[in-house]
Amino acid sequence: MSKRKRIIALLVGVILLAGTAGTLAWLSVTGVLVNQFGIGSVTPSVQEKLDGNVKSDVKAKNTGTAPAYIRAAVDIYWQDATSGARMWEEPQAGKDYKIVWSDSLRDVSGANSASSWVKASDGFYYWTSPVAPNTETDVLIASVTELKATEGRNLVVDVSTQAVQSVPDDAVREAWNCMVQDSVLIPPYANGGA
Repeated sequence: MSKRKRIIALLVGVILLAGTAGTLAWLSVTGVLVNQFGIGSVTPSVQEKLDGNVKSDVKAKNTGTAPAYIRAAVDIYWQDATSGARMWEEPQAGKDYKIVWSDSLRDVSGANSASSWVKASDGFYYWTSPVAPNTETDVLIASVTELKATEGRNLVVDVSTQAVQSVPDDAVREAWNCMVQDSVLIPPYANGGA
């Protein structure tokens, strides 16, 4: 083959290669996908009914955007009717007020079960299952009734709630020293941990 034919063959090959590359360039597409991640929130609130001197159907609600474990503290005390200050004298159950706890309330020494309240040795009441966003626990306190009105002071039943995300399990362990076993929260015992 002559030198001239080789050059022509080489040029034809280069043109074909350039044409193929150009065609590939025109047929390829690049896409961009942007993922936006939101941060979940856990926001507990207390739901209750108040009718005169009776507080009833006290439960907790997760008003956040992520599933959460919830615990509650119950503080019952006298408040000065004039100043609003907390008084030193403590009201006595059965004498000054009557409290009816929920049927789902268990003592920490018993076997834990899902979807129940457990009174732990740290003074908190723990709901043993994760609470989905915008859902409530069962009732913690069925009713609290002031038995006799006393001049100059008011009975206060203060229920406060706290929440921690339910996933991962380490979050509740680190925050509250609790464990999770088979999706059931195990509150701390008297020995300082679950």
